[in-house]
Order: sequence, then C-alpha cells, then structure tokens
Amino acid sequence: MIPNDPFSDEELSLPPIFSWTWPGSLFSWAFWGMGLLSMGYGIISSLAMMDIDGFCLIIIGLVVMGSCVRNPFSVMMEKYVPGASDDWSVQPLPPMDPSQWHLDRPKWNAKYEQWLPDPLTRFEMDGPEIRCEKMEDGWAVYYGNQELMCEKCQGNKVPGKECGECGGVDLIRFDNEAEASEKMEKLIARHEGDDAQSIIFTEHPRNHRYRELYNATPPQITARFLYHAMAVMFVAGMFLGMPSEDRGNYAMYATALIMFGAIGTIISQWYNKGVTEAWDTVTSIIKFVDEGHTELVGQVRPANFLPMDIVHVDGYRDPDWTFDNLAVWSWNYRVYKCKEERYYDEQSKSWKTRTVCNWHHVRGASDQRDFMLHDGSGGIIVDLKSFQNTDIGPPIWSRTEPGKMGGDQLYREGDIRKHEWKLWALQLGDPVYLMARIRSRPFDEIPKGMVANNSSRVHHTLMAVGEDAVRRRAKLRKGTEFSVLKPKTSALSRLGVFLMLAITGFVILLIGS
Repeated sequence: MIPNDPFSDEELSLPPIFSWTWPGSLFSWAFWGMGLLSMGYGIISSLAMMDIDGFCLIIIGLVVMGSCVRNPFSVMMEKYVPGASDDWSVQPLPPMDPSQWHLDRPKWNAKYEQWLPDPLTRFEMDGPEIRCEKMEDGWAVYYGNQELMCEKCQGNKVPGKECGECGGVDLIRFDNEAEASEKMEKLIARHEGDDAQSIIFTEHPRNHRYRELYNATPPQITARFLYHAMAVMFVAGMFLGMPSEDRGNYAMYATALIMFGAIGTIISQWYNKGVTEAWDTVTSIIKFVDEGHTELVGQVRPANFLPMDIVHVDGYRDPDWTFDNLAVWSWNYRVYKCKEERYYDEQSKSWKTRTVCNWHHVRGASDQRDFMLHDGSGGIIVDLKSFQNTDIGPPIWSRTEPGKMGGDQLYREGDIRKHEWKLWALQLGDPVYLMARIRSRPFDEIPKGMVANNSSRVHHTLMAVGEDAVRRRAKLRKGTEFSVLKPKTSALSRLGVFLMLAITGFVILLIGS
C-alpha cells in the first residue's frame, strides 16, 4: 500500500452500462445553463404556437448541454491523478535532488588505488541510499536515510528506533577503502530482489494504484450521448413535422447530415486510434525492459559524467537568464514591430494609411543531448536526436525586458513596440513519456560490469530510439503518461450520434423522394 494513498479504500470503478455526469467548472455550468434556457424556450414556444419553429432552439440547447458535461472516464482519471500536467503531481514525488540520483557514488579501484566514479550507479534503482566517508582512523559507510550503521547491529537497526546495544553511535569502521567498497556492494545486492511496486515512482502507470483505472471499461451510455442523441431525434422530428409537399425541398440538408455523420465517424475513429494505442500499450518497467517497441515513463537525468551546458539566453549573464540543468533547450527572441502601409479603400475609392503590427523573429538558439530516463527501478539512455516526433511542452521561462548583464544588441530597426524572450526546455527532473524502440547500445558505449552485479539487469546495455513500429509511432512528450492519455469512451457513445445523423439523412432523402 502506498503511504497516504487517498484511494486505497475508495471504490472508483465505472458502471458498465450508464453513467450520468454534470459540468465540471463554472464556465461550463454557465454554458450548460444557456443551453437549458434555449431548450426550454424552444419547447414552450413550440407548445404555445403548436408548430415546430422552436425545434431549432431545442436542438441548439441540447447540443450545448451535451458538450458541457464531462466524460465519466475523465472524472475517474482526475480522481487518480489530480491535475495531471507536464509536471509531477502525485505524492510522493520522485527524487528531485541530483544528490539522490546515485550519479557519482564512487567505487574503489584497486588497479589505480583510488576512488573512481562508477558509471553503473546511475542505472541502479533509487534506493537504498548508501555513501562512504573518510574517518580519522579509517572509513565508515552510511546506509538508508542517512542512518548510521553500528558494528553490533550491522545495518539492521530499525529506522526511528534507538539501538539498545550502542544507541546508534558507533560506526562500521573499515581499515581500508577496499573493505568499505565491498560492503557497499553487498548492501546494494541485498535489495536486488525488491518488488518493483516498491521501487517505481508513484505516478508510474504500472503502479498497483492504477490497476483499476487501466482495467476500467467506459460506460456504454453517457450523459453527452443522451443529449446529442435527443438533438438528432428532434432533427428527425422537425422534418417529419413539415408538410409532406415541402419535404422534397430539403434534400440538400439531408445530404449535409449524411456527410457530417460520415466525416464525424471517420475523424472519431482516427482520433480514437491514438487513444487506444496509448492505453493498450503496456508501459515497461525499465529494470526489466527488453528489446522491442514499448512505452516508457520516467524522469530526465544526466546520461554520463559530461557537465551540462550552461545556457545564457541571448548572451545575458543575469542569474535568472542562466540555466545549467537543461537536456533539451531552445530560446527565441522576437519583437513586435509596426509599420505604416498604404491601402486602397474600396468604399471611399481613395488611398488611406494604416498601422500594421506583427511579431518578427530576430534570433534564437537550440541544442539537445542524450539523457537518461529513470523510473525509480532503473535508468535507460534515450537517443534524443533519433526522435522526429517530439514535444517539450510550453515555454518554461519568458521575459519582456532585457537582462542587465551582457547580452546581444537589441533589435532597433523600425517602430519596435515590444521585445520578448522565451525558453523551451526539458530540465533535469522533468517527467517524460515516450513510445520508442529499445535496442542495444553501441558496444564501445556500454559501461563495463553489471548493474548491482545482477546478470539479469541489462538495461544499461540498451537505449531508446525513435523508430516506428507497426501501429506504433515513435514519440517523445514532456509529462507523465497521464498528461498525454485521453479519456476512453465506448464505441456507442463515440460513434452513435454520427451514425444516427447519417441514418436520419438517408430517411429524409427516402421520404422526401
């Protein structure tokens, strides 16, 4: 069970046949109310006048009301992942401090007789936290939540409780570096059999808390479907209520209904194809990933020991214009420029002058580098340049005034009204979702050794590349999987109204002829 999980005892399954929902915001409630007024006025006016003139208002009202109510599956998704966006939103969050990412935990090298960074540590799972420090008379190992290991407890001290033997004061002391390094490896090996559910991030779709969400079937009939189906029935009723001698004049409208229904069906099927692809593809746990096409979700971390680029947007050295934690970045400087132009006014038959303003790109820069995608269970290298379909989200930073330290010359040609700088980026720690092919890394790039000395862990020998597969298009998106998933709908709710429109059009043509 996840600590502080608000859904551990709550039933969130959807009814299989019918589910009624209401608007979810003040804005949608306002439009729903206007639709209700339109429908009510149409009904009353039709009854009072004993004609079908008010049916148009009824149809408009029903369409508006149906568009304002929520999809029951989206309601269920928001209960599991409130405010799913381009950032982590479910507690507990993944480690956000690079010091918790095992990037530089050293390993004693007997050949060179010195501590050297172990390139495999960043591929390990996030726990346990282990570090080694120099003591006056040797070396000491710290294990798990900075708990001090004592000689008599040998690391089995219960967190939060005092050790009866030594009070947790004594340390495991080692006379030399080799013994301390060997002890750290044994502590890591102790956790190799940990259950994946206790390792992956809380917001990982394979976490057990989302099992019911992924297995849920959308209701066959929704409130939106009922509203729109009633609107189609009023369309049919409006035609049937016309005098028989006038029905033949509406063949053009019947054809429009048929075309609208057919186009709507095609678009709905095409759109749902991408939704089904994301829902039906099982997201892999990196610790157990193998070659093939799959989904991955995780956190952006450095791929190697090379320092991250220091980015000074447009050359400005101000602290708030400087970034050193970007795996992918692109900045743009543009100006809002106005100019006078002459045009011929057809009404007055004379030449006039007007001011036209537009945004103009001045300059920019961008760069990208491979990064590691880590889901808590392990990390895998992402070959970013191989992805053609990428989306790193909205700008993470913007300014309308230049910095004060350095910077390139401002654009001054013409009538400049505004300046604007924007930065788009994937930062270390950001969530990323990708659909990719997993294949072996080049042999000379694979670090020697095995992750945690476990021969079954091969994710450090693999990388994710942007290659398409049958019915699977490679893509990379900033955000968790829940930020890119769309709510599911049943085939009846999705296609029923469009098919009813097409059938209504055919009926009008047959009766009218």
